[in-house]
Amino acid sequence: MKKFSLYVVVFLLTGFVCFGLGKTVAEYIDEAQAYLNLNNLEKAITTMEQAVKEYPDSSTVYTQMGLLYGEQVQGMKDFSKILQVFTKTFAMWDKALLLDPNNFEARFYRGAWGVSVPKFAGQTEKGIHDLEFIAIVIEQSGDPVLQEYLIQAYQYLGIGYQKLMAIQKAKEFYARVIKAAPGSDFAKQAQDNLTRIDQFEQWQAEHGKKTQPDSPQILQLKQKLEQEPNNAEFLLALGQAYANAERYQEAVIYLQEAAQIDSINVDVYRLLALSLQNLAGEEYDARISLDTDFRTDLAFALMSVLDRAVALAPNDIELRLWRGIAGVEMPFFVGRLEQGIDDLYMVLQSSASADDKAEALYWLGVAYQKKSMTYWIETVTQYSNSDAAQMVFNRINPQVGRADLSEYKKPILVIDFILGFRDELAPQTAVWIEDKDGNFIKTIYVSGFSGYAKEKQVNLPMWSHSSEYVDIDGVTAASIDLGHHIYIWDLKDMSGKKVKSGEYTVFVEVSYWPSMQYQRVSAAVRIGKKEKKTVVEQGNLIPYLEVKYIQ
Repeated sequence: MKKFSLYVVVFLLTGFVCFGLGKTVAEYIDEAQAYLNLNNLEKAITTMEQAVKEYPDSSTVYTQMGLLYGEQVQGMKDFSKILQVFTKTFAMWDKALLLDPNNFEARFYRGAWGVSVPKFAGQTEKGIHDLEFIAIVIEQSGDPVLQEYLIQAYQYLGIGYQKLMAIQKAKEFYARVIKAAPGSDFAKQAQDNLTRIDQFEQWQAEHGKKTQPDSPQILQLKQKLEQEPNNAEFLLALGQAYANAERYQEAVIYLQEAAQIDSINVDVYRLLALSLQNLAGEEYDARISLDTDFRTDLAFALMSVLDRAVALAPNDIELRLWRGIAGVEMPFFVGRLEQGIDDLYMVLQSSASADDKAEALYWLGVAYQKKSMTYWIETVTQYSNSDAAQMVFNRINPQVGRADLSEYKKPILVIDFILGFRDELAPQTAVWIEDKDGNFIKTIYVSGFSGYAKEKQVNLPMWSHSSEYVDIDGVTAASIDLGHHIYIWDLKDMSGKKVKSGEYTVFVEVSYWPSMQYQRVSAAVRIGKKEKKTVVEQGNLIPYLEVKYIQ
């Protein structure tokens, strides 16, 4: 648990005792810190919860309580539980600032956490407000002792605005960091973020060239909207026009405005949900390089909109089917599987068409398949060395298939492997080539998130270190899952040149989440005048790897 050293809040940390109470606030904090030093978080929390009971009007107590609740997030994998912890944590800091709006410690931590947690936690804008407050006060104080806190505030403000895609504001604060602390780690991180922003803007410019110009209908609707900016009918029509043009980002913007004005129009929410769903289904969006929560936020936004639509039209079976399917398809951390099952059963019990009922049955099967997998995931996660864990791998390990290679121009290298495990989410996987000296030659395949998250990606450490993300645009594809996979290397390096004869190594790396299972396998093969084959059979996640050089 960190202690804040700003002189403006020193008085808040000074011990005091109320009549009839045995411990001061400072003593409770020190006791909780001692338990935390012993890795006894539960006892530390119990100690501060007692302090809250004895000092319900102490802003300092609520500040420290929030920090301790936040410690619970470390190592947690269940997003639904993480969200609960976030709620408790921010509630403590909200209470602290309600009691004392000038509590800089509470405001700094609420701001820093607010811009750091995913946007679906609903704290980003509040965090930015807190950090701007901190920055202004420190700037006006002119105290050099507080310079590091000012730099941190600038850094977090850059992160917050970057997350909101307010690019110019993000640039402004990163530039302040570099000016205030040249050569520091803060400056290096700020410069890295500026580089990512530049890359995003380049992508955005190229992407914009491919976007079709506004149609006459859209231009006409925009003119009407300029005259009546709060006209929900025009906003809905404009959202529909952009959706028809498959420009879903613009559709979402106008439909969200329409929903704010006309909050009881189910058609607005229906179209907004459709646009969000299509937006989530689009291929790579460079925004994920600036905000790794981008797609996660889309998932929560879609479910929120579907909830509102169902609330407005609870007997609409089409909406129930839609929300049911979405609830089943969502990653487990969205926490909508049970709701999805209930919606699908409602469809089955209704007068829906045979096709709708058949679809509901299919997705119920998917839902219960996901539920059943959670037990196997728990087995291999918590009891990885047990016979039962091995039974899980044996049960789901697929058979090796074969491929028809007649269509490929030889010589080639055939990379044939099996992914032998299925988690809640498809794994992050990479296949790449290195020469005998360990120099990176080419990425053959990398799953979408691994490639596009770039520097933020940490689940594939060996591939990311070897490739440095320089060769991903042409080889990144949707995440592969349990089963047999074959890739063909045409013996060209990342620049398109044929490699020389010699020894090469094929690497396959896979990382699963939330089970945190990880494996990397490699197979060496000689490329030359004779055909060669190497087979590696080890582990459970990649139980089979065959590399074959064919003349």
